[in-house]
Amino acid sequence: MRKYHHHTAKMAVKAAFIGRIASRMKCFEGYIAVVLTLLLNGCVDYSDTTQAVSTTIKLTVPTALTGTMALNGHTITLTNADGVKLTATTNAQGEATFANLVPDVYTVSAAWNLSFAEYSQATGDTQVNEGAVVSATLNNQLIDQSTTITLPTILAIKRSLVISKVFYAGNKDRNNRNSTAAQYIELYNQSDQPVDVAGLYIGLLETGSMPAYTLSNLHTAYNDSIVVCKQVFQIPTSTPHVVQSGGSVVITNSAVNHKLNIPLAQDLTTADYEAKDARGKTQNNPAVAALDLVYSNLPALSNMNFLAGGPNGVVIFKTTLHVQMFPKIYAFGKNNGMQYLAIPKRYVMDGVDILKYKPAGVDVATKRLNNDIDAGYGVVHAANGYNSEVLYRRVSRQTGGSGQRILQDTNNSSSDFGRSTTINIREYEE
Repeated sequence: MRKYHHHTAKMAVKAAFIGRIASRMKCFEGYIAVVLTLLLNGCVDYSDTTQAVSTTIKLTVPTALTGTMALNGHTITLTNADGVKLTATTNAQGEATFANLVPDVYTVSAAWNLSFAEYSQATGDTQVNEGAVVSATLNNQLIDQSTTITLPTILAIKRSLVISKVFYAGNKDRNNRNSTAAQYIELYNQSDQPVDVAGLYIGLLETGSMPAYTLSNLHTAYNDSIVVCKQVFQIPTSTPHVVQSGGSVVITNSAVNHKLNIPLAQDLTTADYEAKDARGKTQNNPAVAALDLVYSNLPALSNMNFLAGGPNGVVIFKTTLHVQMFPKIYAFGKNNGMQYLAIPKRYVMDGVDILKYKPAGVDVATKRLNNDIDAGYGVVHAANGYNSEVLYRRVSRQTGGSGQRILQDTNNSSSDFGRSTTINIREYEE
C-alpha cells in the first residue's frame, strides 16, 4: 500500500509540475500573441500604402455630341512613371474596373476612332468625310483608394495633314561639339486625297522656363480660345504645293547634307522649305524655297527658334485672315516685356506639345496646349538635348483608301509619338 501511495504522490507531483509548465506556457503564448498583435498593429500605417485597391474608370461622352455613341468595348490604359501599362475594357456604361491595383500616380488615357457613319450619328454632321477620334487623358492621377474616377472625353475631327516629326534636340558633331543646324519639322498627308499646303502656317509655341500662360491662365484670360506663339511661318502662296496621299513636307533651318560632319544627322538637301537665316550664321541652300516669316518675338531671329532641351511646341493652322494683325500679347499679368502672337484655336489643324525632360519626371504643369489639341506631350530623354533623338509619329494598324499608311493620331502625343536616332526623313518605320 505504501508503494502505491508513494507512486500516487509522485504522479501528483508530476501533474502539478506539468500544470505549472502549461500555465507558464499559456502565459508565454499570451505574451507572444500580445507582442505579435502590437507588431502587426504597428505596421498598419505602412501596409496601408501598398494594399491593393479596386478602381473603376468611367468614360463620359464629349460635350459636342448631340446624338448617340457607344461606350462599350473601349480600352482604358493606366501608365505609371516607369512606363508600365495596365489595360481594361469598358462595359455598356463606359466603365472599366482595375482590380488589385497597386496605389500609385498614373496617367489615365483612352482613345478610339469613329467612322464617318458613327461620327454622323453622334453629331448630326454630314460634312466630315474622314471620321473623328474620341480621346481622353488624366495626367498625374493619384489612385490610392478604391473609388470611381470620371474620365471626360473630347471629340476631334480626323486631320488630313498632321505633324509627323519634330527634330529639335540637335546633335554632337564628329568633334563632339553641339550642333542644332539639322533641326527640322515634317508634315504628312494621311488622307485619301491630295492636299495643297500653300498658305499653311506653322506656329512655334512660346518656350519660357515658366509658361507665359499656363493652361489655367489661358482659361482665365481667354476662355481656352487661343494658343500663344513666339514665331509664325507660312508656306509661300505664290505657287501651289500639292502633297499626294501619303506624301510628306520637310521644313528645316539648313537644307544641306549634315551627315558629312554629324554621323546621326540627316541629309536635308531634299527639304521642301528652309527658314532662311537673315543673320547669315546658318548655312542655307539657295536651291531650296524660303519659308516666309510672319512673326518672331525676337526680330533678329528669322529661322526656327527651337530649344535643344525643350520645351518646344508646334501647331499648324490655316486661315484667310491676316495673321500679322492677330493680337500681340504680353505674358499673363504683365503689360511689358516679350510679346507673343495669339492664334485663335479654331484655326489650328494639329498641334504637338513638347516639354522639357527632367530625370525626376516631366512637369505637366508646363503644358501649353489644351487637351482638345494635344492631351499628352512629347519629350526627348536628355535635359539639355544634343542626343540626336527625333520625335516621330507612330504608324497605326490602318491603311488608307489609296493604300497609304495611316499615322497614329489620337490627340495624345504621349502615345502617338516615339523617339528615334535612326529614322530618316519621309520614313515612319525604323
